[in-house]
Parts: sequence; C-alpha cells; structure tokens
Amino acid sequence: MSLSWCLLFVATVTLRSAEPTADFRAEVKAALQRGEKRIVIPPGTYRLGPQGGGELWLIQGARDVEIVADGVILLGTKLMRAIGLHRCSGLTLQGLTVDYDPLPFTQGEVIAAAADNGSIDVKLHAGYPRKPYSRIDVVDPRTHYRKKGMPFLWGTKAEMVAVDVVRVRLPGIARAAQVGDLVSLSTGQETGAPHAISVDGCERITFRDVTVHSAPGMGILEADGEGGSSFVQCKIVPGPKPVGATEIRLLSTSWDAFQSKTIRKGPVVEDCEISHAGDDSWSVQSSDYLVLKNEGGTVVLASRDEFTDGVQNGDRLRQAVKGPEFRITSRKVVSRAEAGLSEDVLQKLREAATWSLWKVSPRCIVVTLNAPTSLAPGDCVYSPDRMGNGFIFRNNHLHSPGRVLLKAGGLMEGNTLDTPHGLVVCPELPAGAAAGIEGLIIRNNTIRNGGWFCAAPWSSQAGIISITATNGSSELRADPVFKNLVIEGNTVECGAGPHFVISSSEGLVLRNNRSLNPQQEPPPATGSSYGIPNKAVMWLIHSKDAVKEGNIAEITGGTAPSPGAGVTK
Repeated sequence: MSLSWCLLFVATVTLRSAEPTADFRAEVKAALQRGEKRIVIPPGTYRLGPQGGGELWLIQGARDVEIVADGVILLGTKLMRAIGLHRCSGLTLQGLTVDYDPLPFTQGEVIAAAADNGSIDVKLHAGYPRKPYSRIDVVDPRTHYRKKGMPFLWGTKAEMVAVDVVRVRLPGIARAAQVGDLVSLSTGQETGAPHAISVDGCERITFRDVTVHSAPGMGILEADGEGGSSFVQCKIVPGPKPVGATEIRLLSTSWDAFQSKTIRKGPVVEDCEISHAGDDSWSVQSSDYLVLKNEGGTVVLASRDEFTDGVQNGDRLRQAVKGPEFRITSRKVVSRAEAGLSEDVLQKLREAATWSLWKVSPRCIVVTLNAPTSLAPGDCVYSPDRMGNGFIFRNNHLHSPGRVLLKAGGLMEGNTLDTPHGLVVCPELPAGAAAGIEGLIIRNNTIRNGGWFCAAPWSSQAGIISITATNGSSELRADPVFKNLVIEGNTVECGAGPHFVISSSEGLVLRNNRSLNPQQEPPPATGSSYGIPNKAVMWLIHSKDAVKEGNIAEITGGTAPSPGAGVTK
C-alpha cells in the first residue's frame, strides 16, 4: 500500500488508513532526505520488527521537522528500543503510541507458597506471555497497586513448572507475596537497547500527546545534548488488555517511566500522566567525575556514568556549590590505556568495588581548563552544565510505585503524586564524590499516601519529601550540597513515616507547607542507619540559614502547629 504524505504548505489532505502489515519507516526516511518539514503518517497499527540496527525506527540528524502520527500505534515485535532520535534539533513528534507484542512482561496470581517461604507459584493470566520472567512486583488484588509492606525482592530466579505456572525463588519471598496476591513479572531487552524511546544528543525536541504503553526498559530516556525539550500531554500508562486476556495490565514500563540525564538544559514536562511503571516515575539525573590525573594543566577525568558523553567544551566544573569554578577549553576522549595514568591510579581503578569512589567509566575525558587547579587523583568534580538544570515539571499526575528523583535545580509545581515512595532530592553518590544542587523550587504539589515503599534502613530517603545527601553509609553530609532551595505550599496527605526530611542545605526556605494526617500508619525503618527519627513529621539537620514559617500539621478534627514534630541540629 502506498502511504500519503503532506508538506507544510498543503492545507488539506485525505489519508487512507494504514494496513496492519504496512511499514512507514522507509517513506519517512525518504521524506526527510527530500527536506520535507511536515510529515503525516496515516493512522493505523504498524507491526514493526528490526531492520539490522539497535532500534526499530531511527531518526538521525533531523532538524526543524514535524512528524504527525495521530492515531498511529507502533507495535514492536522484538523487545528492543522502539524509537531512537539521535542528534536531532527542533523535531516535533505528535500523537504516536508505542506498545509491544509480545509484551515485555507477564502477570498472574500467586496460587501456592513453599513451606520454607523460599518460593511461590504464579498462575499466569490468560492472554499474557508464558515466560518465566523474574523481575517481580507484588500487587494488591483489591487496588491493583503495589502491595503495602513489600520488601526489596532482588535476586529472584524463575522457571516454568507448568504451561501457565511460573515458580519464583528467593529466600523469604512467600512472606511478602502470599496466595491470592497479584504479581507482575517483567524482563529486559532481547537485543539492542531496552528503552522504548531514546532521545540522544538532541535539542529542542517536542513530544506532544505521545503515549508509551509498555517497554522492556524505560519508557522515555533523554540523555546528553543541549536539551531544552518539551513533553506535553504525554502518557506512560498500561495499554489495553491483550488478545484473549480478561485481566487488565498491571504494568506499563519494566523500568523507569521517564528519565532525563546529563543534558545542558532540563526538559519541560507538563500535563502528563504516568502510572504503574516498574521503577522510578520521573527523574533528572547527573554524574560526577573522578580526577585520575592532573599534569601541566591537563586533567584526566572519568565519569561515574559510562553510558553518556560527559562534559563538553565550555562546560564548568566545580567541587562543591561553594568554591572555585573552572571552565573546559578543550576536550578529547581516550581509553584508559591511552590516558597515561600512574600504576597506583590504575590499581585503584582495577580493584574498585561497585558503588565506590573509584568505580567509574573505562573511558577517560582529557580536558584543559581556563585556570590552573590543584585537583589531584581521587578528587571529584561535577558540572552544573550537564545535570538538567532549568527543568520544569508542572501539572502532571502520577499514580505509580516509583519515586520522583531530582538531581538538579528547576521547578516542580502543581503536580499530584500518588506514590508509595514520594519526592526525593538526592545526589546518590559514594562518600567523597562531588555534588551540588541549587535553585530548586518545589511548590504547590500534592503528595498522597507516600512513605511505605520498600523499607530501607540503609537509605537516607526517609521522608515523603526527602532532601538528603550522605557521606558514607551512616552519616549525613554536614557541608552544603543543596543551596537556595524553596519548598513551599505543598500538601502531604497521610502516608507512613516523616513527611519532610532535609539535610545538608544552605539558604533553605520551608514555608506554608501542610501535613495532613501524618503518622497514621506504622512507620518503616527507612533512614535508621542515619539516625533519622521515623516518627517525626518534619526533621531538619545540617541546614544553615533555613527559613521555616507557616508550616502546619493538621489532624482530622483539628489543626496543630508542627513545632516539636521536627528536630533541627
């Protein structure tokens, strides 16, 4: 079947529906090569398989183009990246829906538990894949939402023990997942990259009314580049029941719904909906850099994130929010073997344990700076120009198990978060790493029913709104990591544990926030390794020059101010 395309200057065009076997990719590519600026894909369901690359559909180097895909469903037949946008600028994508067949997950009901609690049997729902996927989440059959009291279920193994029964093994699993519970079991990619949509090295991208129903990894991943993109009225939500199914989907993405990382300017995410993702709901991520060598003004760095391009020419480097700043004047990437590192440094790199200071990318970035520096091997720096500063996350609705995680400055305003975790601001770096977050505004958000995510005594993320930085496994940082943060006008409703936990800040404004019915459920032990009191409502430590005013805790039947519910050190 021939597809119909329209140019920007065409006022009206009649499009025929696409056949299920049609493939639009070659004609889109040809239209881009002809220089067309508005391309309309006919509505319909397109079952697309791989064409030899790392994604099902690659758009590379497109500039100032609008692709209209209203009513278009891209149904991936291979569990791999569905769409890759690479080094595009000014591209708009409208109306597209991404899903997979077969699905990257299965689901069912727990029908049996071993006497030693070491395994459960899951009878798979009709219409869902008969696969022994092992990444498990336990779902309350009444709410079709994550079950309260769930621990971390890491390290599970799964096998088919009948045509429609999966046995999942993990010591103690039957104490969490009991007979009658629902579970989702997800996987990663079969080949290539796992994320449904990847925006790589791009700038000024606009997604409008784009939907992701499932993904073998993340739903949308934006990484590297100048950023400044917009995601408006997009959805990452479970799709319709598959053929032959009677039960609704329990899961959308296998991993994070939406992550933006190591870009210059953070995105605008507005009027979007995220539900039932397998991990974090939305995050702005960054990386620090370990200094491996400094000789004659030439500094060798290695990123803690090996999957990103890292700092670029003109970017700034800092060791902390307070202190000197340097600018990169030249840059090149070399291998570790080409970097001329000392044997002492090489040994530390070889012996580095996971999640330790010296565990970094094998790629090295050799930079020259605009001024002399005393940086030495083992020091760390971060770049305020590669962390997504300036993001706007506004008027979005989340009903998803995973947290919102912020590692940059920007505006989070007017959102509704219904999540067992909450809102987290944390660099998540090993002791000695460099971090700084400033100019973050969290304003007029509503967070409901948080604080009962998997209990984690080893984590500092103990508040439903949690802003913390650590210096090891048992100490909150006393030096400022967060500067000039404004937390105002937010409402935290119910939930378990503290509503606000804040550390390591300078110039904090905490104003006119409302805690509604706090501490009505038994609090988890999250934060106990750091001495965070789990029965507080609002708790601050190492917060210099903080302004606290107008914050109240309201209990049903009356209103009470919050002094005494918080501790300041």
